[in-house]
Amino acid sequence: MAYLRSKKGKRGTTWEVLVYVSPQNRPNIRLGRVNARIAQTAKARIESLVAAKIAGHSLDAETAGWVAGLHDVIHERLFRAGLVERRVEAAQPPAPVVLLADQVERYINSRAALKPNTVRNYKTTKRLLVEHFGGGQPIRMINSGHAKDYREWLLKKYARATVAREVKRARQFFEYAKDCSSIETNPFIKVKAGSQKNTKRKAFVGGEVVAKVLEVLPDNLWRLALVLTRYGGLRIPSEISRLTWADIDWAGRCFTLHVPKKEHIDGHETRVVPIFPEVEPYLRQAFDEAPAGSLHVLPTRFHNEGYVYAGVKRAVKLVGVEKWPKLLQNLRASRETELMLQYPAHIVHAWLGNSKEVAEDHYLMVTPEDILRAASMPSSNPTPNPTPSTLVLAHQESSPENEEAVSPAFANDTASGVPPRGVE
Repeated sequence: MAYLRSKKGKRGTTWEVLVYVSPQNRPNIRLGRVNARIAQTAKARIESLVAAKIAGHSLDAETAGWVAGLHDVIHERLFRAGLVERRVEAAQPPAPVVLLADQVERYINSRAALKPNTVRNYKTTKRLLVEHFGGGQPIRMINSGHAKDYREWLLKKYARATVAREVKRARQFFEYAKDCSSIETNPFIKVKAGSQKNTKRKAFVGGEVVAKVLEVLPDNLWRLALVLTRYGGLRIPSEISRLTWADIDWAGRCFTLHVPKKEHIDGHETRVVPIFPEVEPYLRQAFDEAPAGSLHVLPTRFHNEGYVYAGVKRAVKLVGVEKWPKLLQNLRASRETELMLQYPAHIVHAWLGNSKEVAEDHYLMVTPEDILRAASMPSSNPTPNPTPSTLVLAHQESSPENEEAVSPAFANDTASGVPPRGVE
C-alpha cells in the first residue's frame, strides 16, 4: 500500500510516496519537484513494486521498464527501501596509458605562438625529464616523491637558478597533463622551485674592454652589432633582427624597436630608444654604406644568435680578455647598470624594456667603480676631530697591556708598510 503526499515550500511543491511494506518497513520515497501526473504514475509503480515484493513475484514488463529508466538518485532510494536491487555500475574501460615524452610533446605542439627560443627551452626541459624518468614512463606513475627526487638530481648537475627554472617548467607541463585528465594531481605542485637569481653569473663589461673588442672586429657591421647591444641595450637576436632603416628617426635622435618577446602584452609591442652617442657613428656609417633598397639595419646573418655569439667570442679571445658569463646578455645588463646612475629608473626600464623586478634580479650590478667612488667621496657626516679625552682613551686602548695578538696573516705588516691613503 502506498500514499501520495505533497509539500509546499519556498522552492515549490515537492512530492513523496509513503509506503507500507511491513510494520517494520514504512519508508518514504521522495520524488522531488515533479508535477502531479508524474507523482501519480510513480505512486502506482511503487505500489506494484510493493505487491511484487510481498507476493514474491517478478515485476511486470511496464514496471520493470519504469524502474530501468529511473534516475540514479530515485533508484537508490527505492533500493534503500528494499524494493529493488542495487544497480551494478558498468565497468569503465581502462584509461589510456599516456607516456611522459608524448604528453610534453603534445604541450609544446599545442602552443600556437611560441618563439623559437621558447621552443628550444621547452625541448631542453623535455630532454631533462626524459633523461631522468625515461621517455617510456607513463606520466600517471610519477608521484610527488619522484618529483622531489628529480629536483635533487638537477641540483647535482646545475646551478640553483637553473634548477628553479626547470622545476617551474616541469610543473607547467604536469599542470597541462592534469587539465588533459592524463593525471589526477600535479606531482610538482609541492616541490619548491627556489629562486632563479644567479648573481654569480653577473659580470659588468666596462667601456675599456668593449673598446678593445671593437678594435679587432672585422668591419663596421660587426661593430654596430656590438654597440647596439652594449650601448643601445638591444636583445640579440630578436630585436636586432627586427630593426629596419624605417625605424630610425634621425631628426628625433631615436629609433623604434619591435619587441617580439612582449608583443603579446598590450602596450609593450614596441619601445623607443635614444640614439646614444656611443651608437651614432657606427649607425651613420652603416646607413651611408648600406646598399640601395636595404630594409634591415643589419644583414640577415646577424639575425642568428649563434653567429653573433661566435663572432664576439672570437674577438674577446683575440684581445686576450677572459670570456665573461652570459656573453651577450651581460653586455645589455652592463648598459642598464650604467644608465641607472644617470637617469630615473622608470626611464631606463622603458628604454631597456624590462620591469623593475627583472632588472634588479638579473641585470643591475655593483661595479668596482661604484666602490671606488664611494670610498673617495667625503661622508655627509664626517667624523669629528678627536677631543683630549678621546685621545687619552685611544692611547690606553693601544697600550701594550691592552694590545691583542696579531693574526699570523698580518704578522709582517707595520705602520710604515701601509701606503698613504689616496696613492694605492
